[in-house]
Amino acid sequence: MRLSRYEQETIVNFNEADSVATVYTYNGAFKKKLRLLSEQFPSDAKFIREDQHGGVTYSIPKRWIKIRAPRILTEEQRTANAERLKSNLSRVHP
Repeated sequence: MRLSRYEQETIVNFNEADSVATVYTYNGAFKKKLRLLSEQFPSDAKFIREDQHGGVTYSIPKRWIKIRAPRILTEEQRTANAERLKSNLSRVHP
């Protein structure tokens, strides 16, 4: 049985009493990032299981969970960034 895209969810679960969170996901980018983190930090990030549909569960420190608002740039900042990028690219690829 194959799950629909709607059913392939990501769940981050933690409570106020514990210092760890569990992440259950089907998202390919999250799966890769969690796998790499578990290899780099085996005492902090731990693989728990993979289900029969391809979802994985990891345990990670709760302090790693972040929610960030997107950066809002002014038109001047965008122009300056674009110019800097053009300048850097022209040095790399003359």
